[in-house]
Amino acid sequence: MSDFSSTARTIDNAEQLAAAYLLHYFKDQEISYPINPFQMLIDEGVKFAIRDFGKLEGVYVPALSQDDVPIVGININRPITRQRFTAAHELCHYFRDSEQHLCPIGSKSAIEKFADRFASSLLMPLGELRSQVRKLAKNGYVEFDDILEIADYFGVSFESCLFRIAYFIHAVPGNTEASELKKNIRKYKPDSRRRERGFNNVSLYEGLINSYEHALRLVPNDFMLNVFQNEYVYNDSRMEGVDIDIETAAEIVTDIRLSKQSSKYCSGENEAFLSIAGHTAMYSNIFELPVPDKCSVFETVTLHRKLYSCFPHPEFGGQFRQSNTLVLGAKFETVDYKEIIQEMMKIDTKVKLLYENRSEHSISSYIKTAVQLHHELTVIHPFGDGNGRTLRAFFNVTMVRNKLTPVYIKVEDKDEYVSALAAADRSADYAPLFEFFFRAILRTNVELTR
Repeated sequence: MSDFSSTARTIDNAEQLAAAYLLHYFKDQEISYPINPFQMLIDEGVKFAIRDFGKLEGVYVPALSQDDVPIVGININRPITRQRFTAAHELCHYFRDSEQHLCPIGSKSAIEKFADRFASSLLMPLGELRSQVRKLAKNGYVEFDDILEIADYFGVSFESCLFRIAYFIHAVPGNTEASELKKNIRKYKPDSRRRERGFNNVSLYEGLINSYEHALRLVPNDFMLNVFQNEYVYNDSRMEGVDIDIETAAEIVTDIRLSKQSSKYCSGENEAFLSIAGHTAMYSNIFELPVPDKCSVFETVTLHRKLYSCFPHPEFGGQFRQSNTLVLGAKFETVDYKEIIQEMMKIDTKVKLLYENRSEHSISSYIKTAVQLHHELTVIHPFGDGNGRTLRAFFNVTMVRNKLTPVYIKVEDKDEYVSALAAADRSADYAPLFEFFFRAILRTNVELTR
């Protein structure tokens, strides 16, 4: 147990407890914001897990013996600002409570309310909060746009920041009754306003991703491989318009896994079946064993060849396009076909550099670079058809080679994925794409490690 726990149990004021822990944790270092509560858990020897907890914000499970470790669970379905708040909340339970706690969404017990106050005080220390308010206040008050900026500075929700400023600093004009504030929040629509002002949560996800290395680095077992194979092949096929249901896709995948090229689905005439068969062959290439200790963008050629290996004219696979093409709905012009090899060689240099220096990157930095390369490949659009499936497969190659959780994009998330790619196309704004892949990796990890 942390050497701070004995101190924590002597302090009955949540604000004072948070202030004492910040002094203990940062010592003489200057505090940088937003504070990373996930790393605080790790530094205290508390493992945390992202899971689907339904109607719970999170859970705290104490160590049952000296050989055991305390565990914190955080709900995958909640916004990143709430997940950060939950991490800080569960840290309070670790310091003060010896029993398991299930932390619900909504109504709270006295113990839960204390942990909530601790979390607010930890993430938004009053001294620093007053300092930020003074910078933006006019006549002693801050407007909602100012509070949005302050909330972004601390990495907290607009609502929690507003209430803290209203009740502790009294710098919100007008009626500050809770019901009135909530009504005004609904009118203001802070999430929409954040997007309009160009705010994003990339740095908050980086804090989570980098602190979650113990879970995101994995060597797939049979369960993971089967789950990923079925979900990846089904969702990626549906992303490209293949009309098939999850049960049929799973049946095809299983038959091909057992029968290989002699599967009845590899020799049929149904284009959807042939596409699924090729997708399955491409999947096996992503997870080839032993895992090669190198990575090259020209592996996309092999992946593309696998994708079309079951079609009547498999020689189409692995061939770069020989004409210029227009990608409907895209915000960019694809590379001239005569320049494809030259542009692919430029990307290859970047891919090799990323992989060879992978140990020098944080997890989030590695993923962000891989995402940027994924986007650059979509602009090159090297093949006549099958680019989306091939390039998403290659993104997973870069993940698996670095022992990181691969990702499949749910078909229902296609619009968000396309929109994020378009933002990168239009103005080189990668924030939506980074956030999208961070969330998708976390969600895939939850499903693979159930």
